[in-house]
Amino acid sequence: MSLALPLEMETVVCPCGGGRSPSEAFHTATRRYVACPMCGLVFLSPRPSSTRVEEYYRESYDGSYGAAESSADRRPVFASVLAHLSDWRISPGRLLDIGCGDGAFMMLCREAGWTCAGVEVSQGAAARARAKGYPVFSPAELAQSTVGQYDVVTLVNVLETVTDPAAIVRAMALQVKPQGIIAVRVSNGLFHQCMRAPVRWCGSQHDQAFHLFSYSPSALRTLMEASGFEVLSLRNSAPSLGPVTSATSWGRRLKWRLVGSGLSMAAALAYRLSGGRLIWAPSFELIARRVGGVS
Repeated sequence: MSLALPLEMETVVCPCGGGRSPSEAFHTATRRYVACPMCGLVFLSPRPSSTRVEEYYRESYDGSYGAAESSADRRPVFASVLAHLSDWRISPGRLLDIGCGDGAFMMLCREAGWTCAGVEVSQGAAARARAKGYPVFSPAELAQSTVGQYDVVTLVNVLETVTDPAAIVRAMALQVKPQGIIAVRVSNGLFHQCMRAPVRWCGSQHDQAFHLFSYSPSALRTLMEASGFEVLSLRNSAPSLGPVTSATSWGRRLKWRLVGSGLSMAAALAYRLSGGRLIWAPSFELIARRVGGVS
């Protein structure tokens, strides 16, 4: 979302609830990112008001990125999340995809035997998903539905973009059955922060998207555990085959694929050699299980 126009801004508190003042992490020409001293989460502050952010995703985001989000370039991303999920829970069952877009990930899950429903704020994307036969709820409709209906809840590149990720995860804890699974994919903040200088040198700084929140594996683990989930697995995620933008030259796409393939191989090697401790890919996935009651 562009910050070029004057916007109502708000100061952000870390969703971990630690209460300590954040320190500056880095800044761009238009944005300032700070880091929580308690959990290490990096986030945009100040940022446009929650109302403005939600309005953008409801009314404008789909026009800029909807086609790219559902293109064939994203299939490796969706396949990676589904494969990781399948290591811990197999179909049949009920799956709820948060931020489902026009249903591209749900289509893959349905082919694997899941009964799918989605939640989407973008009016245009939700309409296209419904046209494909998927039930799609608004967040308000979901809040009024019966709790504990789903075996699995998925969030693919959602928690970076919402204004209150802790509230989203708590809401998902209500939707998933006891011992149910939640699968999350996010951009790897540690990777992208370390790569800020190199990507500027090669002219690819616009391929980096820090969004509202920039997660490390440990920061995402903290968020999940505080919301009543046991983290079962963290691992690298497959990259998209192209940038998530509707205007992409062949040269930029080629550079994206070559660099993405090289980074993925290096990250996979580091993951294996470290016994799963080093998660260096541009994005990573987390699988967690709901435990006990929900606070």
